Amino acid sequence: MESIFQINPEVNIPIYQQMVDSVSAAIRSGKLSDGQKLPTVQEVSQSLNIARGTVKRAYDELEHEGLIQKVQGRGTFVSYRQVDTTSRKDQAMAAIDAVLQQLEDMGFTSTEIGIFLDLRLRQRSEQEPMVKVAVVDCNAEGLAQISSHLRRLNHVDLYSYLLEDLQQYPYLMEEDVDLVVTAAHHADVLENILPLGKKLVRVALRLSQGCLAQIIRLKQGRKVGILSGSIRFGQALYNACQTYAPDVILLPPQSMGQPAEVEKYLQQLQVVLVPEEYERYCEAETARVLSRFEQTGRLISCDYELDEGSFLYLEIKTRRIMEKK
Repeated sequence: MESIFQINPEVNIPIYQQMVDSVSAAIRSGKLSDGQKLPTVQEVSQSLNIARGTVKRAYDELEHEGLIQKVQGRGTFVSYRQVDTTSRKDQAMAAIDAVLQQLEDMGFTSTEIGIFLDLRLRQRSEQEPMVKVAVVDCNAEGLAQISSHLRRLNHVDLYSYLLEDLQQYPYLMEEDVDLVVTAAHHADVLENILPLGKKLVRVALRLSQGCLAQIIRLKQGRKVGILSGSIRFGQALYNACQTYAPDVILLPPQSMGQPAEVEKYLQQLQVVLVPEEYERYCEAETARVLSRFEQTGRLISCDYELDEGSFLYLEIKTRRIMEKK
């Protein structure tokens, strides 16, 4: 079993994805043959000391990719037959040779031909259908950070909306969006505003591990403040500090408003929590004030991260919409 599931906890790749990659490689290389029975989720979990949910997620993804098949009452089996692509490859190469020869006969150089082919491929790629995804959150920082995560998805057009704006003007949202992504605690509010049905996707958000680690390591008695673009994001950071750094001297959060007010606020502090890429939420002069503060104090950049399960679900969901389109 160890030879099938290649797991390395030291690398920065989710365990379930490592399992998917190693089993996929074993199947495609012929190491695991079509019809071969795989160990059960419980057997893998116990053997490798991995959570059952992680193993199940890997098996679900392999099944979605068409590499394995779960048979009720019998188990999980490899379901993959390699296709002899030699003839198709030969046909493709012959077709390319014919096009190249025709272009050379027209007097074009190899460099020019390469430019033409690259241009045409990019144009065809741009013509592929896109999945329209609306992102909704209650604060600008969360909106930007969720959108940043979703840009990792292929063929996705993102549209951002503040929840407060949609509460006042529901018609702001594009009618033809394919998915609407929001934090789980905003979903009920959003459903009362718009009839979204299956388009609505609830995701789990949390402060990033890097941000929490820095908060936890704050020393007792440190004077800590919070600057944010929105009240809600500032309050979330304030709550996190109360939970994970109860021994610091914590000042109430303040908005990144007037530079003079920010500078006065900073004079009391040794550490300040700010949103990631804070420059986008404040005036240029306020950004300079914070930069000067870093010469004697410390800024902790804070951001949300998307739960791995939520991202995987969105990846599968957008892929299926793409296939239908």
